[in-house]
Amino acid sequence: MQESSKIKKSIILSGLVGTGGMFIAKLIGIVYAIPFSSILGSDVYMGIYGQAYNIYSYVLSVFTAGFPFAIATLVARYTVLKDAHTVLLIRKIAFVALALMGFAGMLLMFGLSGVLAPLMVAQSSDVMARSLQILSLAIFFVPVLSALRGFYQGRKEMEQYAFSQAFEQVFRVGFLLSISCLFVYVIGLERKWALYVSVLSTSVAAIAAIAQFLAFDKRKKQEIVLESQTQKKTGIAQNRIAKEMFILAIPYMISAIFGYSQQIFNAILLPTGLHLHQYDEATISTIISATNYVGVKITAIPMILAPGFTAAIIPHITEALTRKDWAKTRKNVVDCINVVLTIGIPVSFCIFLYAGPINYTLFYTGNLDMSSYVLAWLSIEGFLGTISPVTTNLMMALGLKRTSLRRMMISTIIKGVLMVPLTAIFGFAGSVLTSIVGDGYLIVFNLKEVRSVYQIRFHKTLQIVSRLLLVIASMFIVCTFLNWIGLNGVDGSKWIAFIKMAFNGLLTLGAGVAVACFMHLPQAVFHIHIHLPRRKGA
Repeated sequence: MQESSKIKKSIILSGLVGTGGMFIAKLIGIVYAIPFSSILGSDVYMGIYGQAYNIYSYVLSVFTAGFPFAIATLVARYTVLKDAHTVLLIRKIAFVALALMGFAGMLLMFGLSGVLAPLMVAQSSDVMARSLQILSLAIFFVPVLSALRGFYQGRKEMEQYAFSQAFEQVFRVGFLLSISCLFVYVIGLERKWALYVSVLSTSVAAIAAIAQFLAFDKRKKQEIVLESQTQKKTGIAQNRIAKEMFILAIPYMISAIFGYSQQIFNAILLPTGLHLHQYDEATISTIISATNYVGVKITAIPMILAPGFTAAIIPHITEALTRKDWAKTRKNVVDCINVVLTIGIPVSFCIFLYAGPINYTLFYTGNLDMSSYVLAWLSIEGFLGTISPVTTNLMMALGLKRTSLRRMMISTIIKGVLMVPLTAIFGFAGSVLTSIVGDGYLIVFNLKEVRSVYQIRFHKTLQIVSRLLLVIASMFIVCTFLNWIGLNGVDGSKWIAFIKMAFNGLLTLGAGVAVACFMHLPQAVFHIHIHLPRRKGA
């Protein structure tokens, strides 16, 4: 109980707990992707899987992204104001609103599947269309789950928030692998049925996660009901709360339309640019697979920091602003950015260092060199995709919505305009250069405005970044040396290569941690106070 209280009071602990649950979920996702890529046994099917989820993620974000944040903000605000009546009303409205939005999104995605499929793939467009249709079912169930998560995010129940993420992924992977193996290896069906099972698993897992969350909700809701029974003041009117929720949700929804545009660009614009660069069809299939399957799985590791800390940002900053505690607001902003940078930079750099061994030991690929080249470039995309959403959601939480949305729109236009020509000129690297320009603009000017409006000093952040550069430099030196002596993990038996990669990674990571500790990074970022014994007479 004491540990739970500590987590609720600290944005760093809340963010790390939220990220921890997502990390476990993503780690499970990477582990299952290894056997599943063998079950699919095709760059084409792996590409379809990744592209289908790009469309799904975008539609889901457009129709629901704003509401969990709005729900969390309102719940946090009225919890601070000790208005249990209104908190329960928010819960009711949240379920209805997200169920309706999810239903509309499901119908839209199902209806457009036949139109989108031929634009996304040159072959097997019927398989793509069917995959999109099956996946559209999840557009209804996942928003209902998001309503529960948003509500308890606002109540700072980050342990349950994290557990729900992990539980959903475990259930999904168990269903996906068991039924896929049954269909392909026992019954002997075509491998496309494994693909269909994989997209169906999202809906099945969402239903299971809703059931688990409702069991938790049954106990916790009773506490709020008891509070409401002893509450003397009347709650806020239903129409006012609904209006307030939509007003809060719309900016986040617009943010999602622009923020998740990269997934649409990768699904539709990237193949166009690759064809203009005159890659052959086999190479394009490899790039699409490496981008939308392997790339999505691996870059999700640093990028989970964004939703993890966003989940913590909303209630903590809302509480500080409600109390008009400006010092705590500034501290929360700086702590959040420092932690995300401290974890995101080294993790993204590790993806760059081990792009080759990751592809060789963990995934199916018909062209190792190209797959490794793509993943190395995507490590930059992973870093930008970690920092950009955090700065955007900070802007939203701090009440700077208008300028944030304008910058997101400009950033999206930049990426949309530049992706095809830069990819046509520079190949796949051009698509990442597009993100560097668009996301770089967004990050820099968001932080500049936060500093100006709230008088936040980022001198400590700059010091931490300079130390992080020394950390990754030490990691690069150690990794390069270990590759030179033969611990490269890209030849011979995959098991031996994996052991080499793991040994290389542990030594490289150890060097980075040693340098970080030498420069007191853990103390500066996580506020860990390490008391070393003093010598006698000192």
